[in-house]
Amino acid sequence: MSIFRPPTDDFVPLALPPKPDDPEEVRLAYNLFRHYGNDPRGRNVFKLTNGTFTENEPNDNTTIARTYFGGSDNIINDQEAAELTAAGYGAYIS
Repeated sequence: MSIFRPPTDDFVPLALPPKPDDPEEVRLAYNLFRHYGNDPRGRNVFKLTNGTFTENEPNDNTTIARTYFGGSDNIINDQEAAELTAAGYGAYIS
């Protein structure tokens, strides 16, 4: 048994400086979000029924065999570890 942690992206909350004529809610939101830095955001990895992997969610959910949720520890067996490694995700398996 292994753990697969899908890749993450740095996420920056949108915090544009308010203009003088912005409503009070916008100015308050800016004051809140200006204190936040970059945070990692997990990417989902989808194993399709044809055996391939993608990070883009397919339009047809019946083609998804398994979803590995980003930002989570996904327990995988040895066969899944080999398949994910062959697909280029070996660095994210521990």
